[in-house]
Amino acid sequence: MTELCIKIYHFFRNHRAVFWLSMIALYAFFGYFASQIYLEEDINKLMPSSKNEDGTTKLAFANLRIKDKTFLLFEGRAGASVEHIAETCDAFIDSLKSWNAAMDSTQQVIGDVFYKLPDDLMLDVIDYLGAHLPAYIDTCIYNRLDTLLTYQHMSRQMQANHDDLLSPVGTMFPELIQMDPVGLRNVLMEQLKPLADGAGGGSYKTLNGHFFVRDSTVCVAFITPMYSATNTGQGSALFKKLNEQIEQFSVSAPDVKICYHGTPASGFYNSWRIKSDLKETIIGSLILVLLFIFICFRNYDTIPLLLLPVVFGTLFGLAAMYFIKGQFSLLALGIGAVVLGVALSYVLHIMTHYKYVSDPEQVLRDQVKPVCLGCLTTIGSFMGLIFIQTELLQDFGLFAAFAIVGTTAFSLIYLPQFLNPEKNKVNHRVFAIVDRINCYPFDRKKPLLFIILAAVVVCIGFYLVGGTRFDADMHNLGYRAESISYSENLLRTKTHTGDKQKYFASSGATMEEAIENFSNMASKLDSLQDAGLVKGYTHTDQIFVPLQVQQQRIDAWKNFWTEERLQQVRSLIGQTAPQASLRPEAFDSFFDFATADYKPDALYKAGIIPKGYQSTLMEQSYNGEYLCFTSVRCKNDSIRSKESDYNRICDAVVSSPDLLVLDTYYYTTDTLIQLNEDFNVLQWISMLFVLIVLFFSFRFNVKHTLLGFMPILLSWLIVLGSMVIFGVRFNLINIIISTFIFGIGVDYSIFVMNGLIGGEKNARLLGYHKTAIFFSAMILIVTVSSMLFAEHPAIKSVGFSTLVGLIAAVVISYVVQPAVFRMINKSKK
Repeated sequence: MTELCIKIYHFFRNHRAVFWLSMIALYAFFGYFASQIYLEEDINKLMPSSKNEDGTTKLAFANLRIKDKTFLLFEGRAGASVEHIAETCDAFIDSLKSWNAAMDSTQQVIGDVFYKLPDDLMLDVIDYLGAHLPAYIDTCIYNRLDTLLTYQHMSRQMQANHDDLLSPVGTMFPELIQMDPVGLRNVLMEQLKPLADGAGGGSYKTLNGHFFVRDSTVCVAFITPMYSATNTGQGSALFKKLNEQIEQFSVSAPDVKICYHGTPASGFYNSWRIKSDLKETIIGSLILVLLFIFICFRNYDTIPLLLLPVVFGTLFGLAAMYFIKGQFSLLALGIGAVVLGVALSYVLHIMTHYKYVSDPEQVLRDQVKPVCLGCLTTIGSFMGLIFIQTELLQDFGLFAAFAIVGTTAFSLIYLPQFLNPEKNKVNHRVFAIVDRINCYPFDRKKPLLFIILAAVVVCIGFYLVGGTRFDADMHNLGYRAESISYSENLLRTKTHTGDKQKYFASSGATMEEAIENFSNMASKLDSLQDAGLVKGYTHTDQIFVPLQVQQQRIDAWKNFWTEERLQQVRSLIGQTAPQASLRPEAFDSFFDFATADYKPDALYKAGIIPKGYQSTLMEQSYNGEYLCFTSVRCKNDSIRSKESDYNRICDAVVSSPDLLVLDTYYYTTDTLIQLNEDFNVLQWISMLFVLIVLFFSFRFNVKHTLLGFMPILLSWLIVLGSMVIFGVRFNLINIIISTFIFGIGVDYSIFVMNGLIGGEKNARLLGYHKTAIFFSAMILIVTVSSMLFAEHPAIKSVGFSTLVGLIAAVVISYVVQPAVFRMINKSKK
């Protein structure tokens, strides 16, 4: 490989036009296809693949619109009236709708806003009930109806009918009372009481057609977007507009505080926080690093020469991802930026070596073997991620491997052409300081060796006794914006203090089948409510009654209203109506109502229920599956533990094949734990791969192979032990960075071994490698340390383990590896 790189070097030296054309062509080729890749902002890529082969789990948290709703709250302050809050709500939503309508149809982001009841809703409901009421009366009620057909009851009921006719509702809709002289409406209200008191039904009321909480201080609206909640890229326009309007209304209506929350909002702020943190930490630290390099290397072209291979590697990696998948996770790209530190390390080794020898050909002779070996072993460690059943990890592993290949290839083929010995400059003062550090005999200081040995033993001991733990709770990786938390807490406080609401669903090949399967859900939830695990739930089955059940109820209605009972009611009306100053003939419509020919009817097809509300009760998914939803109230603190009440509720529900839990985290917890176990296996397999590569590269020398492998193994064990000591857990994000630690440890070990094997006559090579490792370690430590200042938990979580791993890899490579090498060379054995 060394001779091949040297031949290419001489060829390009003699054919400059070929050099420039080929480099520019490759840059243009990979740059073009890299620009064509679609960068996804779908946070669902964090989730492991569904454990259900039929795809129902993935359906539950990927394709459904119910999780995409955004709650928009208008909180009245300083004694703001209900009318003023409702007017502010109307003005805000009208402005929002106008903005959405003015956009091109392909760019519109709002599908529906449900914030008030239609003016003609009551008339439509009355008409529909008049035509289908028997289908919504439970058959068990007929046992009580005979008690209503008495003189005493009818006498009291007629007086109630008189009062109801004089009420606002009776004045507007007198036919409601005229068709019900017996008082069936009271029985029906008792039947529907669980529906009103279910998961949130008893916490809202309508005022001026708007939805208010019980104390009338907060008006609630529901926004359904036209995109998936997990696709935060499309959602950014909506939430930027919401924030802009909220700021405007804070001036025009200062006594109404507007806020929002929901899965789309959480996804938007997670994406925004990740981008912001990466800009503030990575870019900020990169500026410091480049300034540091410029001061040390002095040449004006040093920074461009360092960046050219890394940029090429990035474009090469993105272009490769375009050809393989056509798309790439933005979060994986953000984390992948850290991996470019490994790639930069190879460039630094070449540039640092060049500063010492001022001969590009000599640089290639000394650097090709260790750089290629480090590249091969690092790629092996990253490629193991493609076997993990999480799309983000697969994307990250592929991109990291291709980026390192591209950077390494450019560094060995094109970078030497830019090295001009006549213009080579160096900051001798800085390099002298680094040389003094490198020449200091750390490996001969027994107290230092003893301290390192003790630290290694302690860390290994803690790891063997305690073992690292994996945090499978994805909630801990999400960023919680202050405004989102305020909105959630406000609505929870105003409705069910301390309760958590979660969605469950029954499924079916048709909507009717999904409604029929809901009876199984209701049975399970009733049992769980009796056991105290469920506080309440939406009785969707009382709104959407299966057609088969409707027919049974219609038959019961017909069987009950015999000619004898109808004659009895006619007689009772004639006796009791005049006593309440009512005319008996006013109730003639009841007899038409009692003897009408009723047919079952699908309420969800009638267009009676507002679209915004019906979408919270049922939905047809993109793959044709039909779902019928219910919202379940449970303890707010019951989401975390695997043995919690919430998980017992979920376990009971999913025991039936046609019932689903619409909660990503419930389904992925077991998969994440399995992912951690798979990763542990892959990590040790990667180590075995590195060990085999080292064995062949060191020409079957067992001592050199084990010595080269020692820093890799010990630094990894130190990381694991430190995490146990400080109570830090692995999670889906920092488990990725552990691969990065492993890769950089491999590189440091290989370069030091390359210098040690050179012997005394080639001792200069070890010094050059140590200098490059010093610069690489400084850059990476600064970059990684900056992540500790990030606000997003996922980014912040990588800081501790990465820093420990980097420091351990440098210390062991600098101190322990040379000491052990000297010891084994002293012994002939």
